[in-house]
Amino acid sequence: MTPTSNLVRFRLDDGDRRELNNNTTKRMIAISLTVAFLVMAVSPAFAQAQTTLGHFKTGPFVDKIVFDVITQEDQQVIALQDSEIDIIDQQLDPTYLETLIEAENIVVENILRNGYGYVTINCAKYPFNITAFRRALAFATDKEAISDQVWDGLSQPLDSMVPATNPFSIEGLLPYTYYEANVALGNQLLDDAGFLDVDDDGIREAPNGEAFDVLVECAQSSNIAIEVGVVIADALTALGIEATSIPTDFYEYLNRLYFHGDYDIVFLGGGFSTFDVDWIAYEFWSDYADEPYWNFPNFQNASYDDWRDQLLHATEYEDVLEAAQEMQKIWVYESPMIICYENLVLSAYRTDRFDGWVNSVVDGVPGFWTNIKAHLKDELGGPFGGTLRWSNSLDIDTFNFMASTSAYANNVNNMMWDSLIAVGPDGTDVNWLAESYFAETHEDNPAIPDGHTRFTFNMIQNATWTDGESLTAEDAAFTLNFFKEAPGNQYGSDLTDLVAAYAPTPYTLIAEFDTESYWHLHTIGYKPILPKHVFEIIGAENWNLWNPDPPTEAMVTSGPFNVTEYVPGEFTELTYNPNYFFGPDRSTGTPSPTGGGEGPDLTLAIVAGAVGAAVVILVGGFVLMRQR
Repeated sequence: MTPTSNLVRFRLDDGDRRELNNNTTKRMIAISLTVAFLVMAVSPAFAQAQTTLGHFKTGPFVDKIVFDVITQEDQQVIALQDSEIDIIDQQLDPTYLETLIEAENIVVENILRNGYGYVTINCAKYPFNITAFRRALAFATDKEAISDQVWDGLSQPLDSMVPATNPFSIEGLLPYTYYEANVALGNQLLDDAGFLDVDDDGIREAPNGEAFDVLVECAQSSNIAIEVGVVIADALTALGIEATSIPTDFYEYLNRLYFHGDYDIVFLGGGFSTFDVDWIAYEFWSDYADEPYWNFPNFQNASYDDWRDQLLHATEYEDVLEAAQEMQKIWVYESPMIICYENLVLSAYRTDRFDGWVNSVVDGVPGFWTNIKAHLKDELGGPFGGTLRWSNSLDIDTFNFMASTSAYANNVNNMMWDSLIAVGPDGTDVNWLAESYFAETHEDNPAIPDGHTRFTFNMIQNATWTDGESLTAEDAAFTLNFFKEAPGNQYGSDLTDLVAAYAPTPYTLIAEFDTESYWHLHTIGYKPILPKHVFEIIGAENWNLWNPDPPTEAMVTSGPFNVTEYVPGEFTELTYNPNYFFGPDRSTGTPSPTGGGEGPDLTLAIVAGAVGAAVVILVGGFVLMRQR
């Protein structure tokens, strides 16, 4: 199997590019925000929506969503203050935090980022290939200071390469941490490993007696990166190691990392779009120590590799969890990278017109669930109607979602397509086009070839395309085959092990892989489903030539909204789909879902804020919903 693409790898993203003002008031704000997060990950307005607006899948309630292109962050903030928009589309720059929390009718909420900032250490270079060197630096690095001083309290320390927000993470479960600077322990580790000051000049030599120094490179475009680089260099200096931190061109050193060029230590940031962790079997795999674009630290460890097969090919959740945890334990001990922080992601929106805002653990407030659940206040004639106004930091590059990697295009495109399984507000899987499903291996069903995994999905029977055609298992099977056969299509890269996808009945989908793996479920379940009657004409070989031009050319989609107006460089307008299968009955004013196939009702867990609750369903020998 190939790794899933949920890891947004190797970039200095917005979470690390932010420049912070040194403001003590901000720290107090951050503390109160963090406490609020721990109490409930989903906003109270969303909880209210469950009791007043039917099942939690019910929606949308607004008539339209307008995405206004506003490229400058300060202009987005002004537009929010002036009530020209209702929500800022991306994470809020903490520079504006104090201003907005003091503004009338504006709320700032937060989630812990599903990602982090880190430094990677060149494990292929002597003496950085010695574990004691890397552990000594990890212990000596003051992560508390990074969160308190560099981030002004808007982040928290992290040791594992799997963020603390992820249910697979071992954060907080190890008998030690690297949070607070422990220079004494770091010095002891170096002494024991033979890093001694041979010539009594106050600087340690390598165990072979050679002099060495360390260059810490950080992006000159990011104050966060620069300040973290200083902390790392100071930790090395405190250990008696000659070190310098130099701001430099991010893309220059990124290119060196891509192709395993020379470096000592560099700063990076990374984020994730799901909670899947199969990527750790590739990112730090010994066989990928010289593979371009992978394994930046050039890490090699046989004990780590020994757990790969179980992580990738086990079918039980408990086995996958065990492998993920054991790999993290080895990795944290070996410290090929030092995770410096997991920062808060801030979302800002107005409260004077709409209720029902959803602070999801993946997207924060600006995301799919807010668009589904937001509704006009009763005093304004709600819950139905109104136009929800977003900023969009860049214009949509294409309505062909397969050809775009833009998060800003995804803000729009995500509202027009459906998948078999959706990611719920609390991060758990939610049946969507799938009413139910089960998985089988040869052990469950002798008719299945040994080593294969077969998934059977029973789909809801009232979903339709916007041209009135029924959405069936034929569409789902066609989609999987289309993606696999489409050369270069980003949705086909993880389908190499798919050997069959077909629909024995109009609402039964069968997909079979020639390997066994827990992760195949999401490989199938998260992909947007295409209308067969449209794309069989286009053809898999022409997927990247499809260039829809709505509303001049109506798009055949299935989602809760579709494009009704688009002015390039200015705005995109979406209007609700009156036939959406989870849409409320607006003709009678009854906010109850017209769609069937509710799937597991997670409402109680979400309303109770049960972020840490176990939500596990065993079907056909597989755990089909992961622990939270």
